[in-house]
Amino acid sequence: MELTGSNRIVSEGDCRGYWPKKSPNMGLGNMYVFSWIIHLSSFARWVQEENVNKKNYQRLPMVMAAILLAVPAQATDELPSLVVSAERIAQDPARISADITVIDRQEIEQSQATSVADLLRTKAGIHVVSTGGQGKVTSVFLRGGNSGHTLVLIDGVRVGSATVGSFDWGVLSTADIERIEIVRGAQSSLYGADAMGGVIQIFTRKGKQGTQVYTHAETGAYGTSSGAMSITGKTASDVSYALTTDVLRTDGVSVAAKGKEPDGYRQSTLSARLGLPVGEGELALLARNVDGKNALDGGFPFGDVLNFTSNTKQAIISAKLNYPITEQFETTLQLSRATDEVISHDPAGGFNNSDFTTRVDQLTWQNNVDLDTLSLLFGVDLYHTKGLSQSAKLNKKMQQTAAFTSLAWQISHVDVNASLRYDGNSASPNKTTYKLGLAVHPIAGLKLSANYGTGFKAPSLNDLYFPTSAFSGGNPNLKPETSKGWDVGIAYQWQQEQWKTGVNVVWFDQDYKDLIVWKPSVTFFYSPDNIGKARTKGLEISANVTYDAMYVRGNWTYLSAKDSTTGDLLPRRAKETGNISTGVSIAGLDVALAWQIVGPRFSSTGNTKPMAGYSKTDIRAAYAINQQWKLTARVDNLNNKLYEEVSGYGVLGRAWYAGASASF
Repeated sequence: MELTGSNRIVSEGDCRGYWPKKSPNMGLGNMYVFSWIIHLSSFARWVQEENVNKKNYQRLPMVMAAILLAVPAQATDELPSLVVSAERIAQDPARISADITVIDRQEIEQSQATSVADLLRTKAGIHVVSTGGQGKVTSVFLRGGNSGHTLVLIDGVRVGSATVGSFDWGVLSTADIERIEIVRGAQSSLYGADAMGGVIQIFTRKGKQGTQVYTHAETGAYGTSSGAMSITGKTASDVSYALTTDVLRTDGVSVAAKGKEPDGYRQSTLSARLGLPVGEGELALLARNVDGKNALDGGFPFGDVLNFTSNTKQAIISAKLNYPITEQFETTLQLSRATDEVISHDPAGGFNNSDFTTRVDQLTWQNNVDLDTLSLLFGVDLYHTKGLSQSAKLNKKMQQTAAFTSLAWQISHVDVNASLRYDGNSASPNKTTYKLGLAVHPIAGLKLSANYGTGFKAPSLNDLYFPTSAFSGGNPNLKPETSKGWDVGIAYQWQQEQWKTGVNVVWFDQDYKDLIVWKPSVTFFYSPDNIGKARTKGLEISANVTYDAMYVRGNWTYLSAKDSTTGDLLPRRAKETGNISTGVSIAGLDVALAWQIVGPRFSSTGNTKPMAGYSKTDIRAAYAINQQWKLTARVDNLNNKLYEEVSGYGVLGRAWYAGASASF
């Protein structure tokens, strides 16, 4: 096996100099893992030497495949015992047909990531783009769909802007998050509007027996400092509690790539969760508030605007009752409100001054009947949405009512699931969606899966009702955007003694139609219409191998995302992306090296504003002094790569961070 670069050939024989002369405990398995760490290091050097030009991108998939095939049979991280988001109820991930990824608390802490967006960047099938550094507007594209085609939930609460029609990931920190579940593919048959491309659900921390206190402080480049503290616990009477607060301050970089004035960001998050026993069930009360303040740039030509700021607020309150009626029948009732507010201010006046506030009141009643090999889920979702804007003179409401059901049948080697949902909307035509899924387990550890489903996205309040002016206006006659698509996959997991390995390969294909596009008329008046069509298809490969305290992980995504009408590539989606990380944890020291590879793409529609591909290297280390204290350090963009996520917007160069945490 060889990896070749412009001036280097690395083979397994090159590893001989790395072994101690006497090592009675160094078996073949240890040599295998260390061999591949050397391979990956050489691969990273090759990527940097070659600068990931177009010719080399044709070779990268073959190199990635060689790395993945070199591990003994697995590639997805070990899944947790139960996953909730794929079927709206807790399920064994081995028996779920949908393509899922779970990021648990251990991975969050090991990554040292302060934002959820940075965690998502490392996962297969996900593109993340930010407009100017930390805290700035950040979008997530799942399997090539638009940013509004992924439904975002926080503890079951639908979040995002109902006026814009998408969620801003730029202000979501990791401090109070227990785990993240990513479900790829159309999920509208369970979750309704916005779940055309998939669902990403955030679960906040819960209290465990006793009392635990966690604190963390960090400082670093670009005038960055952050701190977090959480108190979690559970009393003898089964009352659980979790309180988390965190703050972040950074001077940042100029939002305009050609600007010189740094545009800072300030953020504070407060999250509280209380679990109260109610008979055999639980009443969970949740409150979460995020306040962010951004300095921005704008105007024409795009450059520094010294006093342009934007204040963002995302808030949630929720009450959720889970109650088992019998051993086979459980009911859930949740009442919640999500608020999204963005107020932009520029003393110079003009279009930079705006205010948009949306509020979504939600009521969900869900029931699950579990009869061993057969389970039935049914329920209703009610959403009341309101959008306000004094600057745009917008004051509109929208009501959505839905009924859903799903059926899952499990026998020894086969799992079948089907779901159906009807959504009624007071402002646009009603929609019915469905999904069929199959998982087959011919031998232990092997899963073959297939899914087919339909999805839709309702028009946003801006699309429907944006007040008419000389330049633009909404269209109250819009239809929902719709999609249909399928995926097939093969996954194999294997574990023996200190080895944990696996592989997951998924091919997907999805068609979108009636996409809402704001288009100009001959008088330069912009209005939305259902004229867009698109098709996204591709291949996702994920792999890892763990031996004792060492691990190697990787994923590679090949994506074809095109406008079906013009044949142009969809903007900001790379044809090829990959992530490789390797690390070791020994005697309290945890060290990891990660590479992110992003192919060339266009920033705007019509194949305009091309952006070159790039590779970026990050390194992190943590040392546990004892059971209570830990020191952390990391360097992002180690190679100080100059790149673009959105044309004309700045990104961080090389940045170092150092911190300390304590647990009691």
